[in-house]
Amino acid sequence: PAALWLLIVSNDMLYAPFHRALHHPRLYAWIHKHHHRVTYPQRGHIDARNEHPIEQTMALGLWYAALRLVTASTGVHALVVAAHVFLMSILSFFNHTGCDFACGFLGLRFAVRSHETHHRLPEKNFGQLVMCFDRLMGTYSEY
Repeated sequence: PAALWLLIVSNDMLYAPFHRALHHPRLYAWIHKHHHRVTYPQRGHIDARNEHPIEQTMALGLWYAALRLVTASTGVHALVVAAHVFLMSILSFFNHTGCDFACGFLGLRFAVRSHETHHRLPEKNFGQLVMCFDRLMGTYSEY
């Protein structure tokens, strides 16, 4: 559980500032605007994976960096990697359904409302799965 927790937190630690940077006017118009054409996402993976190839490639690179970081610090079993990919896929799907779904894991809280808020208020809630780094960056907003 520790490696999975660290992977979730490390990935969001790297992704949240990157996602925030994608909202800079120069990057937003060319890369991230495509994803935000849907203000109220409801089509699951169709809306979740509706990303520019540059954004997708960078996000995968950040995921790999988080994986390497956790592997170097605690070691990671192959099942942890599979569990993280599964969680990222399922929770990303829920983030783009409009369902009012929330859950917790070892002190981390996931809520679809947080990402839905991001689509309504694009300058808020940049985290993928958890909002702890948005709280630190001062960009967290309740639903």
